[in-house]
Amino acid sequence: MTQPLATARPRPTRRGRAARWHHDRGSSPVEFAVIALPMLLLTFAVVQTGLVYFAQSIALGAATQGVNAARGYQSTAAAGEARAAAFLSTAGAGLDNQQVVVTRTGSEVRVTVTGKAITVFPGLNWTINKTAHGPVERPTSP
Repeated sequence: MTQPLATARPRPTRRGRAARWHHDRGSSPVEFAVIALPMLLLTFAVVQTGLVYFAQSIALGAATQGVNAARGYQSTAAAGEARAAAFLSTAGAGLDNQQVVVTRTGSEVRVTVTGKAITVFPGLNWTINKTAHGPVERPTSP
């Protein structure tokens, strides 16, 4: 008895699947191009927000240091300005175009620190203005 010859089954072709997805070809680069710009803008906006808050923190810290130095007994406005400037130089490059204004009266000291936050968006500027104040230490009668 002879064995029947095995008949080869035809291999399934990928034509059905390939033909079905053929119209999607090249859609990934288009999707990336549509999503990339908003994602980059969102990333830069988050970084810019952090830089603005960092500049505000530096300005407030410098104003507070200046008030603490200028409000001491027999201190001067120049001492407060020097302390605020020293703080700004130590804090780093978070605040550009720094200006310190100290006003000392007989009962109060007010220090205002102004500058511009570093920006990642060309043409946009964020002006930072922080003020701290406190009473002048002076002898009083009981």
